[in-house]
Amino acid sequence: MKFIKESYKGIVFLLVLMVVNALLWLTAEPIIDQSLQSTIAQVLGATLLLGFTMVFFLSTKNRVVNWLFGGLENVYFAHRWLAMFSFLFIFVHGQTTNLIIQYYRDVPLSAASMGPWARNLFIGLIVMALLAKYMKYEHWRLIHRFMVVPYVLAFYHAVFISSYDLVSLSPLGIWTMSLGVVGVSSSVYMIAIYRKTAFKHKGSVVSKNILAGDVTEIEIDLGETLDFKTGQFVFIKINKSPFDGVPHPFSVSGGKDTRIFFTIKALGDYTEDLKTHLEEGDTVEVTRAYGHMTFDDYPSPQVWIAGGIGITPFLSHVRNMDPPKQKITLYYSVKEKSEAVHLDLFRRMDQQYENFNFVFSESDKDGFFSVNDFDLSDAPHVMMCGPLPMAKALKKQFARIDDHQALTYEAFSFTGTLVEDTVAYFKRLIKKFRMRFSQQ
Repeated sequence: MKFIKESYKGIVFLLVLMVVNALLWLTAEPIIDQSLQSTIAQVLGATLLLGFTMVFFLSTKNRVVNWLFGGLENVYFAHRWLAMFSFLFIFVHGQTTNLIIQYYRDVPLSAASMGPWARNLFIGLIVMALLAKYMKYEHWRLIHRFMVVPYVLAFYHAVFISSYDLVSLSPLGIWTMSLGVVGVSSSVYMIAIYRKTAFKHKGSVVSKNILAGDVTEIEIDLGETLDFKTGQFVFIKINKSPFDGVPHPFSVSGGKDTRIFFTIKALGDYTEDLKTHLEEGDTVEVTRAYGHMTFDDYPSPQVWIAGGIGITPFLSHVRNMDPPKQKITLYYSVKEKSEAVHLDLFRRMDQQYENFNFVFSESDKDGFFSVNDFDLSDAPHVMMCGPLPMAKALKKQFARIDDHQALTYEAFSFTGTLVEDTVAYFKRLIKKFRMRFSQQ
């Protein structure tokens, strides 16, 4: 599995944290005598807190997180599944609270009552977050900002009703307080600091051109060189209305000296506003570059597969490409020719460089790409970017053959919902079960 292969360090990291968490609880000395059942029930509650702590930590998109999981695409995947795991643990914890021997302390707020409050708020906010597909991105972000409230209530509940002394310099006390600091500080960073510190590059719009249909190309002068590899993406922020400083990711479709390009298709409110409201001279703020689909890191022959606006990372490389040392074949598919961008550039490169081949397809006439359309005779490294349905369909087809050397692709949603992930997961399980049952 691609995720496990690329994110094994992050997976091991999370598993180690859970093991350490359990060992610290199981070996700590309680304040009052209690059964092993009570200890295990508290371990489950502590695992719930650890899960949400890591959910907040992953959301910061820091360099350590990116290194552990092998790219931001994998970080978002881990973030959603860890949130799902933690959400399910709320109910597991609820079924075991009657086993816990509670130790009531003289504190201003009732620690016992904070538990149900935290549980209900978590459930309510998560259910609302599940509807991300049906709401504006900024509304979804606002819901996520409030997640820290039930987290703090749950932390207060755990610390002041536990039969262990968690406000102490014991190993378990230091561990618990450290988790609280990481969780709260990660949330505070994303709420109050991220937008002010992550966007280190400031520039202005030099030009905006409508290329084909709903595709707009924007040229920005940053006044300094952006350190990026072709194929990567950045988050941009525009403070004028109607953008209002909401961060949004876009692939860099080219760069030269202090200028960078974005080639963007209008697919929603934000991208439609870029087409109609962004003007020359407007200020744009940009983060550092993210992404692991970087072409120069793979010396073997390459096959590039682009669907629709998924051409942008490949366009970025072509614009900055010297004569390729390895064989490269670009397969570019759009619904119809009027939606294609920079066809003349790709065809010129095809004629100019012996090692660069360009294949263009219109799905309305030629049908959708299948694995049989690609020349894999040289065991190339396959790189793919496009709509999620295309990427998933081709990924399944590639999994059935072994004629290619490797597959790297980017086709992910930054606001993907847990509902979509869960439904897709159980659909796969049901499909496998039916296949096995039919073979019996």
